[in-house]
Amino acid sequence: MKLRVSLLLLLVFSGGIGYGRGQKESPSATVINFYRALKARQYVEGFRHSVYKAAVEGLTTAELKDLEPDFGQAFSRIPDKLDTQGEQITGDTATVFLKFEGITGLQPVAVIRSGGEWLVGDKESLDLVQAQGRSFFFNTRILVNEREVYEAMQRIVGAQVIYSGKFEGRYASMQDLIRLGALSKDYETMMADGYRFELTIGSDNKSFFSTATPLAYGKTGKLSFFADINGIRAEDLKGRPAFAGSPVYRQK
Repeated sequence: MKLRVSLLLLLVFSGGIGYGRGQKESPSATVINFYRALKARQYVEGFRHSVYKAAVEGLTTAELKDLEPDFGQAFSRIPDKLDTQGEQITGDTATVFLKFEGITGLQPVAVIRSGGEWLVGDKESLDLVQAQGRSFFFNTRILVNEREVYEAMQRIVGAQVIYSGKFEGRYASMQDLIRLGALSKDYETMMADGYRFELTIGSDNKSFFSTATPLAYGKTGKLSFFADINGIRAEDLKGRPAFAGSPVYRQK
């Protein structure tokens, strides 16, 4: 599963998002209604009744359309059948236990009461969204993309080390790395994970470097990456390519 899907599903199954229609609605009803809204692709309506409502307020139609594929990819995996198996309420917090069709065991979903209504989520998530506002979903996408790009760069460097060891110090093209299975076919277009990739091989085939640059700076990524036999470097260059003098990347 792509990390983007995993992260968005984590928000759902750990109680990062909620749907509610007022104080009279119980935590269990809130959770069920929200999952049904997600399954029906009613993303905006759902998020407006969640701890993430500040993340959709003010988004333009174009921005929502841009985010829709991410939501669809993640939330289409919600099973058709789900049932509540009880809830525990402590003051303004609650836990609802759900049984999802095809998933072993119960899934605990955290719920918080805010503004007189139950919302799936927790105080930490609510504070995070309020701090980031309408940038939240793009920030989440950027975080996921940058992690995936870093992992892709690791695979490129690792594969080049192995390849050069087998072929007298020569390095492989991107097409060779895909053919050998070091990278998926997603990279055939040199565009993946919201980034544009480039792989340059020296004229003697004894050197290489690779770059990855955001396709849409600030929406698909902020860091620009550079990789060669010495490791991976990255910095925020406002969408310009990174280079050998960029700082060594330190994973957060």
